[in-house]
Formats: sequence, C-alpha cells, structure tokens
Amino acid sequence: MSQGPLERETCRDEVLPALSGAGWELDDIREQYPVKAGRALRLGRVARDLGDGFVDYVLEVAQVPVAVVEAKRAFRSASDGVQQAVRYAQQLDVPLAYATNGADIIERDLVSGRERPVDSFATPAEAWSRYADLHRLTEDGLALQSGGFNRAKRLASGDVLEPRWYQAVAIRRVLTAMAKGERRVLLLMATGTGKTFTAMQIVHLLREHAAVVTPDRNYRVLYLADREALVDDPKDKHFSTAFGEEPLHRVSGPVNLSREIYFGTYQSLVQGDEDRLGEYRRDFFDLVIVDECHRGSASENSSWRRILDHFEPAVQLGLTATPKQDDTVDTYAYFGDPVFTYSLRQGIEEGYLAPYRVRRVTLSPDADGWEPTPGQRDRYGREIPTGIYGTRDFERVLRLLARTDLAAEYLSRLLRPDPTARAMVFCVDTQHADDMRQALMDANPDLVAADPEWVVRIVGQEEERRRLLAAFSDPEQSSPVVATTSRMLSTGIDVPDLKYVVIFRPVGSIVEFKQIVGRGTRLYPEKGKTSFEIVDFVGATRHFEDPDFDGYPTRIIHDMPLPGQPGSDPDGPVAAGVAEPVPPFLVHDPDEPAPDVDGQGGPHDPRSDTTFVVDDGGFTVVSESVHVVDTSTGSLRLTEYGEHVAGVVRRIAPSAGDLAARWARRPGREEVLVLLEGEGIAVDDLLPTGEGDVDPFDFLVQLAWGLPSRTRAERARGVRQRHHDELEERVELARQVLSRLLDVYADHGIDEVSSPERLRLPEIVALGSPRDIARAFGGADSMHAAIDDLQTWIYADDTAS
Repeated sequence: MSQGPLERETCRDEVLPALSGAGWELDDIREQYPVKAGRALRLGRVARDLGDGFVDYVLEVAQVPVAVVEAKRAFRSASDGVQQAVRYAQQLDVPLAYATNGADIIERDLVSGRERPVDSFATPAEAWSRYADLHRLTEDGLALQSGGFNRAKRLASGDVLEPRWYQAVAIRRVLTAMAKGERRVLLLMATGTGKTFTAMQIVHLLREHAAVVTPDRNYRVLYLADREALVDDPKDKHFSTAFGEEPLHRVSGPVNLSREIYFGTYQSLVQGDEDRLGEYRRDFFDLVIVDECHRGSASENSSWRRILDHFEPAVQLGLTATPKQDDTVDTYAYFGDPVFTYSLRQGIEEGYLAPYRVRRVTLSPDADGWEPTPGQRDRYGREIPTGIYGTRDFERVLRLLARTDLAAEYLSRLLRPDPTARAMVFCVDTQHADDMRQALMDANPDLVAADPEWVVRIVGQEEERRRLLAAFSDPEQSSPVVATTSRMLSTGIDVPDLKYVVIFRPVGSIVEFKQIVGRGTRLYPEKGKTSFEIVDFVGATRHFEDPDFDGYPTRIIHDMPLPGQPGSDPDGPVAAGVAEPVPPFLVHDPDEPAPDVDGQGGPHDPRSDTTFVVDDGGFTVVSESVHVVDTSTGSLRLTEYGEHVAGVVRRIAPSAGDLAARWARRPGREEVLVLLEGEGIAVDDLLPTGEGDVDPFDFLVQLAWGLPSRTRAERARGVRQRHHDELEERVELARQVLSRLLDVYADHGIDEVSSPERLRLPEIVALGSPRDIARAFGGADSMHAAIDDLQTWIYADDTAS
C-alpha cells in the first residue's frame, strides 16, 4: 500500500511554494545544507553512502542563516521533525526552527522558547529581526554579519571552497563578539578543522564592512605566531589567494606602513631588549590574530606579551586547538571564554577529520629497562654509571643505538607495503632524529636508492629544513616520504596526506600530545588518505585515558587568592591547574639553528654532552597491540581493535550463519562492508601479514565467535567434497565452469566469483562462449542460480553457531 508522496515530493510541491509565499527568494533558500561530511564507500563500480547529515532547508538573509526547515512525508506528523529541526537550529545558531509535512507547519522560536502551529513561515524581515534578538545585535552589528564569504579559494576540482557549517558559525560568533565591543576573543577549533581558513573569512568580512563604514582608511590586520612556518603558510596558502599579494606584507627587514594585512613572528617584532614595536603606532592595527595562542603569548612572564600590550587598542583574536591553564600561562584568563568550540571528537564523528587507530609497540629495553654491566664503557670510553635505565632516560642520558635500529626495522615493515605513505617520526632531540633517519636509511637501501630523499630529518638545525618541509607538506610531491623530527613539526604544520604519526619520545604534556595527534587528522581522499595510524613506542597514548583529551581543559575558577597574592595564606592550598610546562621560548626563532651553547664543536658532537652512547644490541619487540577509538561513551577512549571489530560484527549479524548468508551474495556482502566501514573498519586491513589466502569472512567470524579460520583453498576443497554428487549431476561444461570458479575463489577471493563480469574471466572464457555456458546450465537464469548456490556452499557448511 502506498504511504503517500515521498519527502522530496512534499518539499517540491508543498514546502517551496509556502516559502515563496512568505517572501523567500530561491537564492535565499539553501537546500540540503550539509552538517556532516559526505562519505562514501566504493566497492568495485558501486558507491554507497555511509549516511548523511543534511538540513532540508536553511533560510538566509543577506547570506546569514536565520531559520531551518525540516520536512517530512505527507503521511507523517509535522511534529515528528520538531526535535531534529531544533537540533539543527541550535547547531547553526539560528532563532527559528520549522517542521512541516506540507499541510501543517510547527514553529519553535528559540528566542522566546515558544512552540506553536502556524499557518505560514516567517517572512525574511521577521526572521532577520529574530536573529538580531537571539544574538542581541544592533543595526551596526547586523551590518557586520551580513555579506558573503570570500570565494577565491578553490578545491582541486575547481569548485569554490565554501565554509563548513561549523566554520560559518565560528565566523559569525567572532563577529558577534566584536560587534558587542569585546576586545579579546578566543576561538577553539581542533587541528585540521580549518582555523586559518576561518580566520581569513573573518578578515574578509571585517574588511568589507570597514570599506563601507570607514572608506577613508584601511582596516589593518596583524597575523602573529611564534614560528616562520605558522605565518608563511597562512599568508601563502589562504590570504594571498583570497586578497592577492598587494595588501599583504611579511614583517622582516625595513618597516612598511602602507599595507593592510601583516604577517610576523614574535621574533620579528621583539629581539631581546631591542624591539621594533615603536615603529608602529599603538593603534596601527585594528585586529591582531594570535595563532597557536596557547604557546606563550598569554603568559604574563613572556617577553612577547608586550607585543599584545603594545597593540592593546586592537581587537585580539586567539586561535588554538589546545588552550592552556597553569601557574604561568592561562589562555582563558587572557582571552576570556571561547566564543566557539569545535572538538576533535566532533570532527571525527561528523566526517571532517580522519579517524585513527593506535598501534602500541613495546621494545624490550622499554619493558625491562637496560642495565650496564659493572665497569661497562660507552662508545667513547666513558664509564656508564650503574643502575637501571628506562624509557625516560633513553636519548637523554643514554643513547641505545640498537633500540633505534629496532624501531626503524619495525616501522619499515609497516611502511614497505605502501612506500609512498607519508610518516612523521617524533624523536627526543635533533641527534635522535638523525639517528632514526640513518636507521631508516639502513633498513631501506632500495627505497633510498630510488629516492635519495625518501627519509629526511626536519629540525631547526637543518640547513635545508624550509625546502624539505615545503616538499613534505605538499601532497602533490612524492618526496620526502618520511620525516624525522623533534618538536619542530608538532604544531601548525599541515601535511594533508600524512598516514603515520610515530611517537618515539615521551610526551608528558597533553597539550603537546593533542598537537602531535593533530598532525594526522586532515583528510586527503585524493591520495586515499581517509584515516591514519598512530604508532606509539613509548606509552604516550596513555593520554587518551585523560578525561579532557577530546575536549578542552576546564577553566578553573580560583575561589581564593593564589599563594603570593595579597590576602593569600602562604601555607594554604595551591589552586589546581592543568600541569603544563611553559615552552622554552627564546629570543631566536625556534625554526632557526640554536646557538652553540657548549663551545665544544656544536650540539651534534656526541662528545660535547653527557649522553652515553651504547652500541650493544640484542633487543626485541616484546608486544604490540592495535586499538581504535570507541565513541559510544561520548569521548575518545581506546579499545582493543579485535574487541571493537567483534562487537560491531555481532551487532550487524546475530550469528555466524546469518553473516554467512549475507556474505555469500554480493549485495549482502556490500551492505556488511558499508556498515563496517561506517564504524571505521576496513576489512582488507584486518588480515595479519602473510595471511592473504584467508577469506576476510573467516577472520570476522574468528573475532566475533571464536570459530577457527580457513584458507580459501580449504573452503574450495570442502565444497568439492560435500557437494560432489550435485557437481557430478551437471553436464561436463557446467561442471567445469563451477570447478573453475572454485579455483578462481581459492586464488583471488569471492568478489571475482560474484562479479557480473565473471564469464569474461580468462579461466572461464577458455571453456566456451557465454551462450554455450548458459545453454549447458539450461538457460541464463539457471546458470546464475547455480553460481549463487556455489557461493552459498562456500560459506554455509560450518557456521551454524
């Protein structure tokens, strides 16, 4: 029985005419507005959606969203869509949420809290007024909000890069705060979610507004960061594309006061006791954007704080993924509470960030410690103090070169199946990064012979660091593939196609850990990068167990003066904070070579420090385990990969027999694969190395129900034994076709057998034409039915559990 018009018919025939009747032009109606990233799984020639997240209609005034409409089919009640519409309205910061089935319209006003049936949608003027009420905006504040985004930046396809829903909300939140007179604004967005693109759009709208209200003067912006790459990348990749080179200026060398958007490091403005701030009037800039603002600009003791103090008349916008709050740095205290937050968990769940899995690897010296024999001397003849050395001692007190070699060999086994998969290896210091580079070269001489820069070191002391970093960060370039580093690449470096984040140094700071993880979160499907893997040799991924990992440190309100402040009790309790060491900000650029502080030949000379260098080896990999993120708890917690897969499989199919019945038919198998992919499980990656002859189905049932796995050859042999009589009843040609298909399955897998092109396989073509083969089975329908039965036989005989 028909259940009435489809939802799309309701939209076309009822909703759009009603919106038009309320005064909405087609250009002001955004249909199927995305609030999740579109994802699809390609299975051969078939692409399947992995779910969607679209608002049926978003209504805009002056290109600002002001209302949402959720439509349901005519036989449904309009009230069925109310909660969904309200959720979208909250998400998009709009005041009006509508649900309709074409005949009835329900309006929820988020300003008054009233929900009521209405005869028509609000007019654009009414919705605009409610938007002003919701955000408490004056006429000038509304003018600042209105206007289109900059559309100069384009995707590789040539399409305009439009702001995502959360970027649009972040932009409007910042502008709203500025319109209300706030002078310090904080924006928290997880690494990889487009903070720089968002900042560019904010600048665009501010410049457009200023051109109207203050046409006689330029609106000036300073983009400030603590590293060269953190100002060069935004300038070159976003701002120059949006505005051209003419209004932009890189702060270095002679002062230029005639430009509009300036990019500078702290070091380019302040050099020790000498600074160049006096060359700029205090009110020269209207807006100062502080990128990675957690890295010291908010510290009261930082010499760079005087830059922000000097430009105090400007609005100061702090950007970060990881705010800090401790005894010396309090991002919240300086910038205030964030006007918008978009977390790593949100980004992964909504498909805008790459999901990840964690491979924990324990090497024997890390598991058991390393102890020198009495009187043992290192490579340079120095006696090594007795005692047991552990992970935190390695590379700081003791360099175990064989440990680094073992880690390099392990990594090589991971990388060699895809030698173009980019990897970033975080080491203890520059010397350790060089040791790892050398170890990876030694383990992969063929790859290095083919590409001399397959593996490189990128650290502040590397003369070629800028060229190497530019090439490593460019997904269009194939080299370098692996970069070893210490801390230079941990923040703000964008490598879209990075597939492996390798941690080979202890990470005590959750802030730094978040930054390191963030190196891999960008999606780059153009090169097949839809997820990434964290390889942890040192137990750093214990930070996933921190309750604040996927959120942000809670702002701590001190109910009493801190020790040392007026009115404090010197013996009283110290207010709690997030333990976070202050980065050692120096007056030189951290991307530049550090000065020679020992006077004995430079920091690379192993004889110039107290680190003992040991050549002894015999180390082994003690354990390894793979974990994935379990978001069912609403947070990013790790669970054993096998347990995760088993749980998902059991949710998809109640028994091994049920899974077998679905797996035996191509549509059912594709449905299962889609469901698994939606949970971040790639079946092709499940099989252990060297077990490519095991059917993925067997690995799934082994994990889910503990059944023994079989090779494809064993399954094919079992079919021949159990169904010998049925096969013998066939005429010779039909029997040969089914036998050859079993051979194809044993060699290549079930997809070839179930393919619509199976009669074109070389093994089958040799037996006869498709017409002859169909005739041997008694017709095409009987042939297809016989091959379907063959697939059922492959899986159906040993899964009754």
